[in-house]
Amino acid sequence: MRTLFFIFMVLCIINLCFPKFGWYLRYGWISRGEAEPSRPYMTLIRTTSLLMLLIAFTLAMA
Repeated sequence: MRTLFFIFMVLCIINLCFPKFGWYLRYGWISRGEAEPSRPYMTLIRTTSLLMLLIAFTLAMA
């Protein structure tokens, strides 16, 4: 269970710091670098990553 938690935390931190990387893994390879993620999308990804980190820390401390 700790390994799963650690992997989840690392992915959230990567997504929080580098949301464009997550976008590229999901959508960017299709367009081969011809498109960029929108600013609202980047904000949404950062916000949800932060929220998931907060939830994960709260559950870990409980």
